[in-house]
Amino acid sequence: MTIITTDIDLFQEVAKLPYEVIALIVSYLPKCILPQLLYFQPIQREVASTILSDVNVTESIYRHKGSDTPHVGYSECDCDWFQIGLSDLTKGITQWNVYPRALHMNGEFVFKDVLDTFPELLKETSSINGTISSCEGIKAQSLLDLFFNTNLRFDSLQLNGVWDPATLPSVATSIRLFHTTLNSYVIPGVKKLDMEMYSNTRESQTYTFSPDLEDLRIDFNFIIQVTLTPNLRKLYITTSLDSANFVSPELVKLEYLQLELPQIESFEETGIVAPNLKTLILTNCAKLSDFRNLEQFQNLKYFFLTNCGYPFGLFKEDSFPMLERFQYDGNGFLDPENFKTPLLTFPPNLNELSIKCRDFINIDLSTLMLPPTLTRLTLLDLSFNDGYFHLGENLQYVHIETSTLRFNSSFKIPHLAGELILEADYLTFDSPEFMYHLPNSLTRLQLIANKKGKMSPFIRKIKWPLELGDFAFKNFSIDYHTLELLNLKESILEVIYIRGGNIKKLNVDLFPVSVKNLTLMEMGIHELPASFKRLNNLRQLSLMGNQLRNVNSVRLPVSSLEVLNVRQCNLRLISPFLVSM
Repeated sequence: MTIITTDIDLFQEVAKLPYEVIALIVSYLPKCILPQLLYFQPIQREVASTILSDVNVTESIYRHKGSDTPHVGYSECDCDWFQIGLSDLTKGITQWNVYPRALHMNGEFVFKDVLDTFPELLKETSSINGTISSCEGIKAQSLLDLFFNTNLRFDSLQLNGVWDPATLPSVATSIRLFHTTLNSYVIPGVKKLDMEMYSNTRESQTYTFSPDLEDLRIDFNFIIQVTLTPNLRKLYITTSLDSANFVSPELVKLEYLQLELPQIESFEETGIVAPNLKTLILTNCAKLSDFRNLEQFQNLKYFFLTNCGYPFGLFKEDSFPMLERFQYDGNGFLDPENFKTPLLTFPPNLNELSIKCRDFINIDLSTLMLPPTLTRLTLLDLSFNDGYFHLGENLQYVHIETSTLRFNSSFKIPHLAGELILEADYLTFDSPEFMYHLPNSLTRLQLIANKKGKMSPFIRKIKWPLELGDFAFKNFSIDYHTLELLNLKESILEVIYIRGGNIKKLNVDLFPVSVKNLTLMEMGIHELPASFKRLNNLRQLSLMGNQLRNVNSVRLPVSSLEVLNVRQCNLRLISPFLVSM
């Protein structure tokens, strides 16, 4: 959330709202702004309750400071909890009679101070979370005993750098181990275990876990053997160097699987069998080329591939009937034969398709069959042959970036579309008819030709949807008459980007008063209006690349304008804009 300042008038209005609403608003504010709000008497209790509800008791406290930069404010504050010292926390609880709902303690000395001076805090708090790190001169086991002899139960516990092998009793539901070695990883009662281990040794390590475990994440850089437990619901395995050997029963409860295994060539090498898997994420599996074993996951709903080969041949028209989302972001196709003439088929009930390929690949549009169920389509850096592209009628979001893109005279924007982004070096529309039938749901329309765009001339005015706020029209070489027929003044557009044309004289009355960001780049503008003050919401104005002639003083909406770009505009040394301001 962006908060520019603790504006008195704003929070006086907030104070008039019901208590529950005030508390909800305050809970969404950046944590580091809250101390300042304690000075506003009408909302003081709500602010104090928010501060005390979720705290991180620590010896070192850092507060983000608000920025005076427009639209920045406290947006840099990303604190999940309010940082506070034990002394101030004690005073706050005494003053407001509010105990934390969630307590986070960072460091064994903080924990000891809480035990010695304020033990009732641990009894009154419903969620206790701790982080401890190995300290010089303190043995690992004695360090852990300091925590665990209290018979407390942690919601989450993080151990950092405890290299001396230690025994961890059943004291937490969720455990994170960072560079920490245990005598045994079979810890009863633990539901979630997150391990991040890096070692200079090449010796293989073996890990076995409690059958209670439901969520397991392992990140390592050495050879490991992992015995998986049958009750797993989520599994993350990441390695940057070597491979993992799995000993696995059938994982009937596993629904989420994320793997980063650069050395595997076939998924079958993992030995994982999970008939009820819902989400599969494969990342940086650079050598993976045999995807046949993935056919076991017919209940899959979400399938994401990043920096892997494309799974040619995996999808068939009747396969993966439950799959809703498929996302591919890769930099290569490992199948040389399919690379030459790729045939892309997709599951029948797909809702979202995203393919981003950084290698040159040419798709035959005559064989590209997109499922009619698609609502979101993203195709980036693919290339298509000379045919026409067709969009399904159920699409709500479309983003295509390619070299050449053509649409025939019958093309219409899908009637439910909210965003349409078409970007190509050469973008061609056989007819402008689709511009006369813009769907009411459209909020963003970008037609971007990086080199050259083609469209027959408009013959009547455009009628803009009331929801549309962002319009881009690049390199379609429009003239003044076309700019008039665009009828922008009748829109409520806030962002307008037009590049390429020859309109000679700029008429500010052709633009809506709603516009906040106006770019008219390389538009052949020679003459400017005497004033832009009619556009009283304008924040950014770019006239870059227009060879202006005989420009006199130009009045600008200085109360709103933040950015003015007049580069490459053939202006005098002292800009008439600056004179007018």
